[in-house]
Amino acid sequence: MKRALVAGAPAVVASLWAAALWAQEPRQTEISNAQVTQAPLESVRVTGNQRIATEKILPILGLTIGQTVSRADFDAARERLTATNAFETVGYEYKLDPAKGGFDLTVEVREVGEVYPYRFEGLGVDDQVLRETLRAQEPLWGDQIPISVLSRYVDAIIHAGVQVAVTWKVEVAASGAETIVFKPAARPPVIAEVRFRGNEVLQAAALLPAISDVAVGTPYSEKDLRNQLDAAIRPLYEARGRIRVAFPKIVVEPAEKVEGVVATVTVDEGTVYKLGEVRFSGVPESDLAQLRRIADLQKGDTANFDDVKAAVGRAEKKYRDGGYLHVSSKVEREVDDANHSVALNVALDLGAQYRFGKLTIKGLDLLAEPEIRKAWGPMEGKPYQPDYANAFLEGLREQKVFDNPVKSSAEPHINETAKAVDVTLNFGDAVKDNTRSEKNPFGTPPEPGK
Repeated sequence: MKRALVAGAPAVVASLWAAALWAQEPRQTEISNAQVTQAPLESVRVTGNQRIATEKILPILGLTIGQTVSRADFDAARERLTATNAFETVGYEYKLDPAKGGFDLTVEVREVGEVYPYRFEGLGVDDQVLRETLRAQEPLWGDQIPISVLSRYVDAIIHAGVQVAVTWKVEVAASGAETIVFKPAARPPVIAEVRFRGNEVLQAAALLPAISDVAVGTPYSEKDLRNQLDAAIRPLYEARGRIRVAFPKIVVEPAEKVEGVVATVTVDEGTVYKLGEVRFSGVPESDLAQLRRIADLQKGDTANFDDVKAAVGRAEKKYRDGGYLHVSSKVEREVDDANHSVALNVALDLGAQYRFGKLTIKGLDLLAEPEIRKAWGPMEGKPYQPDYANAFLEGLREQKVFDNPVKSSAEPHINETAKAVDVTLNFGDAVKDNTRSEKNPFGTPPEPGK
């Protein structure tokens, strides 16, 4: 039997175990025929791999079952695998199978530690083209790669037709997730102007202010500009039923009079879509008829998504006024392109219902406070109404309960555990300079004898 365990040339620091293997000389052990140096390859087995499939490793070894092989062939196979930078160590063991007269080979690998997802930014070549190019060159890796292969990835990106110098950086999202971003090495040019081509329903006078507010003056990347178009321009068309509006082409040219670039966006405005069925979910069935009246979205009307947004806002307010403070919604579209219609499902998530808790009054004396509490009413335990306190104070001002102007405010205090809202009414020194009268039944009475 012959054995060779040799560490590869890792792109990261190898372990002490790997270093020890590197120093080890191949060890000769007794076999039935110690003089056999060449023999047919009977089998190949890979061990130690976890993320990288054996089916991806075998072609890189370059060994074929049945071919006559020697230790030199195994060394060359190990070097090919090491050159991928996918493994901290690569070792192998081969032994003669006396029954078959050939070698059984076992390749032992230790994969590199950390791998990261990657994306492209502002390179001017379709992302899918770049990704497929990299997969073809680096067959061991999918959508996650180690730092050790980045120089080869940069070279492959340039050969795929990218016309600028390419660099990379690791970006950390708010969630803590890390992503490798391939981007131009030079700072991208600033957008000096955006122009539109192919638009008829909406003229430039309507489009330019919307896109200029978010795009002009920002570094250009096609991905960012498309996001800005979706945020600023798409809603303008969707308010007119043009829900299939698209921006199929963006051409970028140097600006003539200022530093930066001019981005010309081709607009495919599409056709007008009508509203189909409008359904609500996530609420009691007994509420559905009232929700439809509140929404006032009629089948057959133009699918105006400004109206849809306003209708959903009214539906949410209905429940928020009933104590569902964290109500939220999601509008799901079912687009029928054949009939140019779009059905909607408004999925409401009501969350917990909150109720009025304790009322605290500050700034009133012992005579006025009970009257204000009486006017407030027996609200404790009832569904909380966010507008109730401010409306109550406004009513006091309109009725001129206090002769002198009073600065008053309401402070809600949400108790998430109890799902209750305590309210504090602040009147400052409301009654200090007020006297009781027909207009002001809660004023401070005159001192005795005066």
